[in-house]
Amino acid sequence: MKKIYQQNNAIQRVAGLDIVRCFAIFSVIAGHFALHTNFKKEIFAGTSMFLQASIAPVFYACGVPFFLLLTGYFNCHRKIEKTYFHKIWKVLFAYLFFSIISIVFRNLYLNEPFSIIHSIDMILRFNVIPYAWYIEMWIGLFLLTPFLNIMYHGIQNKTHKQILIGILLFLTALPSFLNRYGLHLIPAYWQTCYPLTLYFIGVYIYEYKPKIRPIYGLLIIIVICLINPIFNLLFIHNYTLIQITGDSSGLFGFAIATTMFLLLYQVEISSVLSKIIFVKTSNLSLDMFLCCWIFDAIFYNYFKSHYFVSQGQFGKYFFVVVSLVFICSFAVAWLKEAITKTIRALINKIMKKPVVS
Repeated sequence: MKKIYQQNNAIQRVAGLDIVRCFAIFSVIAGHFALHTNFKKEIFAGTSMFLQASIAPVFYACGVPFFLLLTGYFNCHRKIEKTYFHKIWKVLFAYLFFSIISIVFRNLYLNEPFSIIHSIDMILRFNVIPYAWYIEMWIGLFLLTPFLNIMYHGIQNKTHKQILIGILLFLTALPSFLNRYGLHLIPAYWQTCYPLTLYFIGVYIYEYKPKIRPIYGLLIIIVICLINPIFNLLFIHNYTLIQITGDSSGLFGFAIATTMFLLLYQVEISSVLSKIIFVKTSNLSLDMFLCCWIFDAIFYNYFKSHYFVSQGQFGKYFFVVVSLVFICSFAVAWLKEAITKTIRALINKIMKKPVVS
């Protein structure tokens, strides 16, 4: 087993970063539990709702934000080179592959009519897969990356880099916290540019390798996660959950994401088997992201129609549904990887085969 691990060059990898990516894809899938149930519409009452409200912020903050932090961490030295820009095709192929699979699924399973023209239009609009907005966003971030690096590395002073990140937090993260309930206290025009903020935080973490003591990091996360449920428990009755801390792209969401990232990214693993599992899941995370909607549609429809009584009662099915979606997404992503590797090997074999006259 160790030999296989070394042959895959995984021995050179930082285990903590694979853990971060694995936790990211798990958080994405787990975060969909609230999206596909009545969590945001249910009256906040009872122990189950309190627990759901306490755990949900972690998954919201550590899903997509983790991927953006990793993008900055891994790509901070990318330059304006042809070899870099060619890397976009791998992601675009994965998106096209699972878009076609999703069209077939929506047509056969959900009975949605799709013409060829309509299918192409939906693919170009990134609407075939409901979660594909991330791919549309990522394309822009990918193309800008070498230029963002020039900008960042042109700042020689560590303090000035901190000021840059602070300004970006002010422009993109603070508005979702302050500009609510009819108030508009600070400029919010740049709020949707939060991927840039997370990208630069990821670059900063790569450069300076900041650390945080686990006890302090966990305390920060627990306190933030308890703000909403405790406030609602004490002051709000017979009403849906009020999000005092804002959304995952807000200031408190960024605090959870960055703190959790710092807790995980330098973790070491001694077990070879665990390393192999984390590496494999990490490598398949994009494909899992793109196909998990299919299993969301299957399993949430089934379990809600058979077992849903109330959001509080349905909370126990979180472990069942999320696990099923995660495992099935992993299996499909693994199958897709095996198929593409086989096809690539056959093509290479044909191309190298001498022509017989």
